[in-house]
Amino acid sequence: MSKTFFTQLSLALFVVWFSACEPQVDPSASAQVELQSNFPDVLNLHASPDSAFDRSPSAFSDMGSWFAYALPAKNDLTAIGSFTGPYLFTQDNGVWISRFLSQLEITVGEQTTPVDLSKAEIIENTYYPGLLRQQFRFSDPNLEVTTSLFFISSRTACIKVDLQADQDLVLQIGWRGDTYMEGVRFDEKTDGVSIHFAENEHQGHLTLPNAEGVAVQIADAAYQLRMAPISLKAQQKHSVGLYHSFCFSADEWQVEKDALPQHINELETAVDANRDRWNNWIQTTLDDIEPSLKTPSYEAIAVKSLETLTSNWRSAAGFLKHQGLFPSYHYKWFHGFWSWDSWKHAVSLARWNPALAQDQIRAMFDFQNEEGMVADCVYRDTIIENHNWRDTKPPLAAWAIWRTYEQSEDQGFLAEIYPAAKRYHEWWYAYRDYDQNGLCEYGSTDGTLIAARWESGMDNAVRFDDTRLLKSKTQAGAWSMNRESADLNAYLFADKYYLSKIAAALGKSEDADTFSSGADALKTRIQETFFSEKTDWFHDIDLETKQPILHYGAEGWIPLWAGAATDEQAERVRLNMIDTTKFATYIPFPTLAASEAGFEPVESYWRGPVWMDKAYFAIPALKQYGYEEDAQRFTMNLLDRLEGLKDSDGPIRENYNPLTGEGYESAHFSWSAAHILLLLTED
Repeated sequence: MSKTFFTQLSLALFVVWFSACEPQVDPSASAQVELQSNFPDVLNLHASPDSAFDRSPSAFSDMGSWFAYALPAKNDLTAIGSFTGPYLFTQDNGVWISRFLSQLEITVGEQTTPVDLSKAEIIENTYYPGLLRQQFRFSDPNLEVTTSLFFISSRTACIKVDLQADQDLVLQIGWRGDTYMEGVRFDEKTDGVSIHFAENEHQGHLTLPNAEGVAVQIADAAYQLRMAPISLKAQQKHSVGLYHSFCFSADEWQVEKDALPQHINELETAVDANRDRWNNWIQTTLDDIEPSLKTPSYEAIAVKSLETLTSNWRSAAGFLKHQGLFPSYHYKWFHGFWSWDSWKHAVSLARWNPALAQDQIRAMFDFQNEEGMVADCVYRDTIIENHNWRDTKPPLAAWAIWRTYEQSEDQGFLAEIYPAAKRYHEWWYAYRDYDQNGLCEYGSTDGTLIAARWESGMDNAVRFDDTRLLKSKTQAGAWSMNRESADLNAYLFADKYYLSKIAAALGKSEDADTFSSGADALKTRIQETFFSEKTDWFHDIDLETKQPILHYGAEGWIPLWAGAATDEQAERVRLNMIDTTKFATYIPFPTLAASEAGFEPVESYWRGPVWMDKAYFAIPALKQYGYEEDAQRFTMNLLDRLEGLKDSDGPIRENYNPLTGEGYESAHFSWSAAHILLLLTED
């Protein structure tokens, strides 16, 4: 395996263990425990990878960690006492370091051979929100074992083992593990084992503080750890904790090591903290669900969305100075942060994790250049992928900022981020208004049409089939497509509206008035320029001929979402939206009307499949103009019919077939989950 691969493996491993008797559980916590336990296996994480690069298993991570785990297949007796993985989020593809890096071993009395765990009776093998759990028992000896995996920080996961028997037993507990990966080396050291990844600068450790008599064996890229025998008293629980910590540098490890729980009471505090954190998120979300949707099925969808978002959550690392979300950990090209994904994530995150929502916004404004442009996508490491400065994405930042502020009421955040949001808005008019007429176009910085299409976010949309680029006459490094886009200018209208609200909240009355009057003027321009009396739809306009591009696409209802249409225009657009031959398909709101010649419902990206952001925007677009019954009906169509969503343990997908509901492209897609949560929780 190449050195380049290991340079990409930007994670280090540390494992620490200790053992002590478990204290009594606080009875007052039982109600919260029940809440977390109400949602078992909402997502199916039962799988074992067959190689380092097997991308088929789904996985669980939390707290912004850069590594994840799964559960063994339900009937895989060879995997009892282990958790699948971990999976390391490397820059290029991600990799499973092992099928199971740490498999439990239990030796009874003076026996020299560990108990055969495959002989155990499996009681449960379950994914709960924030927690993986296995429970199994033996008849000889009469021993019950529970193993739980949860995260205690962005760098550390804990495997907690609880042991209980009907009789006194002397047990020796340990773990063994190996790796799928070439070049990984385990070395013994004074306090355990160090792990090396070829010439990668990051380091790993297996360390055993506060434990005496630990035996370490290293052989053939594998390790075995055993601690001194323990005396398990009948009917008394005994707990062992195993920590997996992944760090990006030796300095980072020193900080993490000092923060690790050193005693069983500290571990129990971490257990309680994980439970309370997840119960708070769940309770906050369930309380927020619309009354008509407060059923077990829709509550489970909400929890599935929470789980999807947290498993895509990444902490600050490398070039990423703030935490945020991947679009999907499950797809190799999505190991970074994208700008319009980030704006959408933030609006949903703000309802249950405002601090993360704020950082998701900061994470993208960290990549704002002097002119005001925000990069399209950015990465922790750029050895494989460079940050994409070839284009930006549609301007939804002020919307995200205001909606986050509404939840957090943090005026300090508003004051901090406002100057950057204002500069970003102004950038569009300086660099994406080719003829300086106050209406903007999507474009690129490198003169390529593909990057200009990316900037729209609707990469291969039919409306861009015949576009060409025009080079700015005034700005270096600025090209525009020869399309003044209906959705872009509606987004810019919304941007002005929300910037006006932000400025007013900050006491900047002059800015507030400027943005408010600008929004009013642009609203009129949108109504007069982009609406077609012939088609009853908002269309892009050819920049040179000023003729509409006559396709029925999802861009047509964005002016309604923004509130930029007249009441009469909204009514006429609505009739197209509720037309079963156009947009009221089995799954409503395809990105291209079903009546269009170019409509392709099967895996065609933006030429027909339903994307949850555009479907979501359609719902408040209808509500904005009083069409509540339509909005409710289409909301139910989405929640009830999307594959894998209702009463299913399937993943949330990137986009969907509008005729069948089949999910396509990436699994565990963040903005789909974010918008599903908004559909459930917004009135």
